[in-house]
Amino acid sequence: MDILDKLVSLAQISGSVDVQCLFQGGWYVRHEARRGQALVHIVTDGEGWLQVDGMDKPRLLGSGDVVFFPHKIGHVLSSDAACANTGAGVEIASNGVFTQKRSGSGKADLSLFCARFDYDRQADLMDSLPETVFLNMRHTALQSVVAVLQQEAERPQHGSKSVVDALSTVLLVLLVRTFLSENRIPALPDGILKGWHDRRLRGVIQAVLAQPERAWNIEEMAAAATVSRAQLMRLFKAQTGMSPYAFVNRIRLQQAAAMLKQGSDSVLAIALAVGFGSETHFGKAFKKAYGISPGQYRKQAEDDMEFVI
Repeated sequence: MDILDKLVSLAQISGSVDVQCLFQGGWYVRHEARRGQALVHIVTDGEGWLQVDGMDKPRLLGSGDVVFFPHKIGHVLSSDAACANTGAGVEIASNGVFTQKRSGSGKADLSLFCARFDYDRQADLMDSLPETVFLNMRHTALQSVVAVLQQEAERPQHGSKSVVDALSTVLLVLLVRTFLSENRIPALPDGILKGWHDRRLRGVIQAVLAQPERAWNIEEMAAAATVSRAQLMRLFKAQTGMSPYAFVNRIRLQQAAAMLKQGSDSVLAIALAVGFGSETHFGKAFKKAYGISPGQYRKQAEDDMEFVI
């Protein structure tokens, strides 16, 4: 089983590349932090300044730059190198499937697409990534995706929304894949992705992801990792920030959350399917992690779906 495919599935990602920004002259746009949502800026032309909350100084973005915020940390996009709030605003209008944000009337000094992704708040995929990821789309498959987005923005056609929506998940997977392929493993925070890149833990992590419902014990997990029990405990804590048992529990709960949202099986059936011995045990573990009961989680998901419809 591919770890990225599994983590994307457990994250229950929904998103859209639905904003195109064309900034000319002076502009200032503030994005606030939001739990459970990721944001991506893709610069297709021009230059502009980015100030990320907690970052020492602004960063100049240019054509081909991609900024990925797995946790949507607060940040500012500005024409001003100091990223000070000059009061310069933007106009918002609809342009086919995109919401277009524009300042000025001439050729844009900065053109970019913005994508947003909602995901399950316990998602290990996002928790395993840095707060801010800087990439460049040159020489990567990202170029092909962005080329299609530009085509749909410039020449909207029948089915454009379906095309753009379908590309959103592709875009997210390519962002994570590109980041990991550029040998930036030291930049990873403690989490599943960092643990998976330790070859001693890769086997056991993949085994648990494939069969979270199995009655795992330390002996079996140590055997899968071909290390001693003590080594497994130390390695897991050092690389993922959690114990092997906590990891199994997290994956079971994320699998259960996806089943609650996407299926109609009873809470008891889901509890047993993911490896819990009883509905009571499952309910307590779920509420501790998610802050609400399994039934409330399912109801909340149904209400959100009705709101969208």
